[in-house]
Amino acid sequence: MSTFDSPYSSSAGMIQRVRSLLAASEYQTAIVLLREALERTPKDPEILRMLGYSLMLFDNCAEAIRHLEFAGKLNPGDPDTLCDLAMVYRRLDRLGDAHKVLDQVLKVNPCYGRAVTLKARVLQARGQSAKAMEIVERALEISKDPSIVMIFGTLAVELKRQGDAIDLIRETLDNPSLDRVRRSELLFSHGQLLDSVGEYDEAFGAFDMANKMTDRGVTTDFDAHLDGWTKEVVEGFAVQPIDASRSVLVVGMPRSGTTLTEQVIAAHPQAGGVGESPVINDFLGSRTPDDLSDEDFAAGGKRYLESLDEAYPSSKILRVVDKMPENYLFLGPITRMLPGASIVHCRRDARDTCLSIFFQRFGPGLQYAHDLGTCAQQYLGYLRTMKHWSEMLDVTIFESRYEELTADPEPRVRAMLDHIGLEFNKSCLEHHKNKSSVHTASAGQIRKPLYKTSRQRWKNYEKHLGPMLEVLGDVE
Repeated sequence: MSTFDSPYSSSAGMIQRVRSLLAASEYQTAIVLLREALERTPKDPEILRMLGYSLMLFDNCAEAIRHLEFAGKLNPGDPDTLCDLAMVYRRLDRLGDAHKVLDQVLKVNPCYGRAVTLKARVLQARGQSAKAMEIVERALEISKDPSIVMIFGTLAVELKRQGDAIDLIRETLDNPSLDRVRRSELLFSHGQLLDSVGEYDEAFGAFDMANKMTDRGVTTDFDAHLDGWTKEVVEGFAVQPIDASRSVLVVGMPRSGTTLTEQVIAAHPQAGGVGESPVINDFLGSRTPDDLSDEDFAAGGKRYLESLDEAYPSSKILRVVDKMPENYLFLGPITRMLPGASIVHCRRDARDTCLSIFFQRFGPGLQYAHDLGTCAQQYLGYLRTMKHWSEMLDVTIFESRYEELTADPEPRVRAMLDHIGLEFNKSCLEHHKNKSSVHTASAGQIRKPLYKTSRQRWKNYEKHLGPMLEVLGDVE
């Protein structure tokens, strides 16, 4: 039975529709359909579970937990409900609760792939990768489930056990019955392992094959977006009468150092981070200026600040970092909706950024990631967007260059903290010792001190990068 196939009274057509919406990151529409279904069948555990899962993706974790816990009472011991609960607890940094529900699953089935993977990621997020590996290896003694093989590969890079993982992934990829999604995921993991041991040509082949197995999309329509958000349009909206100075928006392209920047700031005793909050995109992403009013901006700003307060209710936390990279698209309306918010723009070598995106397995929201030329076009559009805002807005945008931050951290960290209104604290130079959890693709890397090894990485692959380099031209 698939993740969202209900044995109860749910409409199969509605479930398939919701599955498609979630795959397309259209969480709000999925939530509307699920709420309607829940009114008709309020005790359907699968509807409750899907709604809880969707709300979690929308970052509404309090309501998500309520629905998932009810689903768990109606369908006790269901492993996917428990895994969904663990995901919500993980987002809230309630790692003890996450471990508890995952252990319930693993007690019954110690090689349940989803639970093993989540358990390992929760441990890795707190810098306990060696312990995570022990759990994964015990599971592998029973089952060579591809999801367990993949998390083994992820941990192996961090723990310097690449040889074992490369052999195991090659063996798994040789299985002709391996489904397309798992094969693509394992190829990405294989590429990361090969890259880490300097087998660059074979690594590129694995990444290229993985990306070719994934649907490719077009870039953002930057022309339409920027034509809609002109200076006159932005200034036509009232600046909301709220103080959003608690908010720090870290923006840029994915893989440009946004996670590192969040962790550096969040290491400060008066700061915290919420990861990649979807709240702004869910409010502005599908709406044009004509769809919005000052009242909408007031509601959006209120909801956003409430989400920060939910994550950090203590008044001792003066700044909260949201590192959703694509918020760069909305800096104009953000300045009206969240006046006083600090903006940090992460910038990294264009070639390294695009290559790193191509090497990372992203969801459907970043379809441009699967083609180097298209990724380069997206990069140019992003630069044009940042130029548009910097020329238009009467706010200071702090630019953090990845190469400068990693080469000489202290002056750059001091300047960044000054920009967001915090005094320098030496703990920000030791972000890798921070006990807070990291739940992105950078989880393993971020537990290390600031390092320079990712600079000029593109040169290892230069002979494969013709389409990307041609589009980028002299942009660096």
